[in-house]
Amino acid sequence: MGQLEGFISKLLQTREGAGLFIGLTTLVVALLPLPLFGIALAVFSYLIGYELELITRKGFLRWIALLGFLFSLVNPFLGLLTVLSVGLLYGYKEVFPKGYYSFDTFKGFSIAILTGLYGGLLPYSLWVIKEHSTALLLATLLTVWASDTFAYYVGKNFGKNPFFGIISPKKTKEGFIAGLVAGTLVGTIFSALTVKGFANPLLWFSVSVVAVIGDLFESFIKRSFNVKDSSNLLGSHGGIMDRFDALLFASLLVASSLN
Repeated sequence: MGQLEGFISKLLQTREGAGLFIGLTTLVVALLPLPLFGIALAVFSYLIGYELELITRKGFLRWIALLGFLFSLVNPFLGLLTVLSVGLLYGYKEVFPKGYYSFDTFKGFSIAILTGLYGGLLPYSLWVIKEHSTALLLATLLTVWASDTFAYYVGKNFGKNPFFGIISPKKTKEGFIAGLVAGTLVGTIFSALTVKGFANPLLWFSVSVVAVIGDLFESFIKRSFNVKDSSNLLGSHGGIMDRFDALLFASLLVASSLN
């Protein structure tokens, strides 16, 4: 067991090795039967809440994320109600020791709501996609990966024009365009081969765009709290949020297309 942990730890120290390990692990999880997939998502939700605790230096957030996800499995509106209610209780928790309201107490309330939505309701969209079709979930994953990978390597080797530099300094317009093209092609081709009725280039183009928005959203959170990585759980890839931020937003779009 110790040798396996050492091997994984060493693998995670390189970007390519970490990417391969994360990718293969994610594919295995995506192929799990629905009940086991739900358990994996619950752990995923908990870890997002844990990382938001690290970023914001606020306690109890991991449980807000998990509650939001679990109650969303019953009904998404119940999940939303749970998040809002727990967020309000969290705000009161910060009021009681001080004995008065302030912007800081509102900030605590807002962070709690954000955690429940980001760590609870967004992972629920992955459940909705998986429930519809494992192939559609794989199409979503591959689209996001293609978009992210091409954006990274094209931007790194050929990028010259900054794109949203104030939030994410390494992003370039060249990488952004390459990511959109790659994501659109991969999503369209894979869905044409595996998912009837989803070979729509406009859908996968939109998914690629939204994936970038998800990445920028997470970067905005980290910049707001002056944090570089959400955690070090994934070695050279940072944390769970760093690796799956684009997927969370992309999955929300794909899940919404099912209604």
